[in-house]
Amino acid sequence: MRELSRIVTKYRSYVIDDGWNLPYEVIEEIEYRIAEAKEDAYHRVFEEYKRHKGGWLTAEVARKYAAKSWIYRVVEENQYCGKVREIARELQEQYGVTELESINIIFEHNVSDYVNRYYRMKNRIPNYVDQQKICDEVINEYMLAM
Repeated sequence: MRELSRIVTKYRSYVIDDGWNLPYEVIEEIEYRIAEAKEDAYHRVFEEYKRHKGGWLTAEVARKYAAKSWIYRVVEENQYCGKVREIARELQEQYGVTELESINIIFEHNVSDYVNRYYRMKNRIPNYVDQQKICDEVINEYMLAM
């Protein structure tokens, strides 16, 4: 029976380090939670996509707005004021980014993270689901219940 359950398992992590195989119910629970986590990730990105207003942020757009604000930042000694604030508001209105994101884009902080976030949102790509973490949590719950 233990050999059969080892063949049925999809992940090596289902086998505990001492060679003892998990019961079939625990494996089903792991697979259920992984599927649920993937579905939740997809629903989150789909909801963000539906709420998004305006154009989609790209690296070219981020570079354009950073360059547009550069001269004003140099003149004002890299401060967030006046014309830079107007440029940030324009970025917010046209591309649907938050105020913090627009400030960071203008000052060229974490731009690749924001571009990646909006690319994933535009193409409805869900975030990564850590299957190993879910597996470990279920195994720990099972071991504590024993």
